[in-house]
Amino acid sequence: MQITPPSRRRRSTIFALAAVAAALIAPAAASAGVFSYDEDTNTTDPAGYGNAPGQPQNQSSSDPCKWTVKGRLYVRNPTLDGIADGDPLPGVEIKVSGADWLGTVGNVFGRWDTVHTNANGEFTVTHTECDQRRVRVEAKFESASGDLRVLGSSSPEWYVLKDTGELQLPGTIDLQGEPFGGETGDQATGQARTDAQDWLLYRRAIDYVTSLGHSFLNPVTLNNPASLHDGDNSWTDPVFHGIHIAPANTNSRWNMLHELGHAFAYPREQGEDCLVFGALGTDTTHGASEKPCVAFNEGFANFFASKLDEELTGAGLIAPRDPSSSDPRSRAYLVSKGVLNLDDASHSDLGFDQAFRILTQADITRDLLGDGLGPAKWATDYAGASCAGRGVPSGLSGLGSALKVLGDANDQFDLRDADRPTITQFFNRADDRLSAFDASDATAYRKLVDPANDTEPHTLYGC
Repeated sequence: MQITPPSRRRRSTIFALAAVAAALIAPAAASAGVFSYDEDTNTTDPAGYGNAPGQPQNQSSSDPCKWTVKGRLYVRNPTLDGIADGDPLPGVEIKVSGADWLGTVGNVFGRWDTVHTNANGEFTVTHTECDQRRVRVEAKFESASGDLRVLGSSSPEWYVLKDTGELQLPGTIDLQGEPFGGETGDQATGQARTDAQDWLLYRRAIDYVTSLGHSFLNPVTLNNPASLHDGDNSWTDPVFHGIHIAPANTNSRWNMLHELGHAFAYPREQGEDCLVFGALGTDTTHGASEKPCVAFNEGFANFFASKLDEELTGAGLIAPRDPSSSDPRSRAYLVSKGVLNLDDASHSDLGFDQAFRILTQADITRDLLGDGLGPAKWATDYAGASCAGRGVPSGLSGLGSALKVLGDANDQFDLRDADRPTITQFFNRADDRLSAFDASDATAYRKLVDPANDTEPHTLYGC
């Protein structure tokens, strides 16, 4: 509710008295306490103001009743590998509010407008009001559509970017550069930097997955670090789909993408609540032998993290020092982890991770999986004769193919039975949902995942 200010005559009298009182009480140097030294630019700036590339500028306007508030948000010194220093923050919610003289006393602000930053992290809010106002500018990591919210255990509801602290005449307030992870105030905290870098990773990841034709069916809420976690284990709520990153994984890009994979998968499944007791209960979700439902979900999330990380890197959306790989593992690696046969693979996240990796190779006949012996971790290259024209699946090398197999809101993958899914059922579903993959391919690929089978892909396709 807007509080009506006093008449102009009364307010002028109050301001005059206030000015006289201030002159009598405060010495000329009293304003020195609102300045701070910035070591990055070797300059002294008003405390809490943006200073890179510049600091807020309060300028008069040709229209005596027009307010313009603008600025640009970016991340400073990110600790998440793959996010660059100075990356702009697009899609962040910005709220600009004003308070009259009484609102200033009671800290009661009326909202002028709420906007979201553009692709360059920039925003502009205009407002028409002829009287003096105290202005506050705040930011929240929440998208306009509500599909993404990022926060942590110590995040404020709103980050205060600018508060004029006193009444001023209409004009332009230019925050210029506002770094998250720098300067003073709310945005100088480690939590501010974490929220900003997480926002960039998840915003790019969600937009990339959507561009493949597979949008997230539920809004994503990331809590990093989370207040609700089990030791060093991060988790995604199978019921409400909130993502909770344990403090030990705060800067782990792969773990964050793994949990995002769970958020993508859950609404496309029936029976995803099989993970509830493993996430926060006495069970585990990464044991040597799991329920097939648990093994499938963890295997998919492992693959999703590696494949998405690889593709985001390839698309230039992130630039990590050591990007992930979605190449198939060797059979020897699976055996070394206790996955000895196809039944073991159906009860292991490694087994389903391998199934997704094999399914999404550009040409599986170019890989050698080995006979289960030796120290090799990855499949090696096969340089023999081409298998072109022999019915080898093609066009399945992208993440989109795996997401297609998983399902959608109208065709959820049924995991409700105690023995579902098996590796065989997974490839049968691929046969049902992928036009470039048929029943004979399902039979061949099942053999390729089996650590007890030493047949190589090119042999299965007769070349």
